[in-house]
Amino acid sequence: MMDKKGKEKAALSMIKPTSFYSNECEKIKLNWFCYELSMEIYDNMRKDLGYRLKRHKISEEVLADFSICTSKKLKDVILRQLSGKDKQVCISYELIESYFPNIDDRMVNKMLDVLSKAWDEELSFCEVCPNRCISEKDEYCTLFDDKELFE
Repeated sequence: MMDKKGKEKAALSMIKPTSFYSNECEKIKLNWFCYELSMEIYDNMRKDLGYRLKRHKISEEVLADFSICTSKKLKDVILRQLSGKDKQVCISYELIESYFPNIDDRMVNKMLDVLSKAWDEELSFCEVCPNRCISEKDEYCTLFDDKELFE
């Protein structure tokens, strides 16, 4: 996926933090986690399935929107696990099929593998990150206010 100059667009240029809050009280660490997860999903999908995405006519914009929507839907999964309702996170193929109803099962499975990989990579990063977005999920996240991160 390329921009007008033939360069691939990274998640940082395609996914904005403002997609994860609509007012000040939504600038919480759990929403920051979802923002970072969406970028991980986007970059992994592009890196691992770029050619296949193009073949299925999935643009960078559509992939970015899918990544945002998927990370927001996974927020409910996170909350259920934290509350003890679920023992482990289960990422369903329905997340992909509902967004891309016209892709075949093989592509859904490939996308699900990449989605799971992005999830695992994001969580492994969280283990060493000082922000503690999961354990302090309801705390205000000052990263949303850091303009230097988004220039």
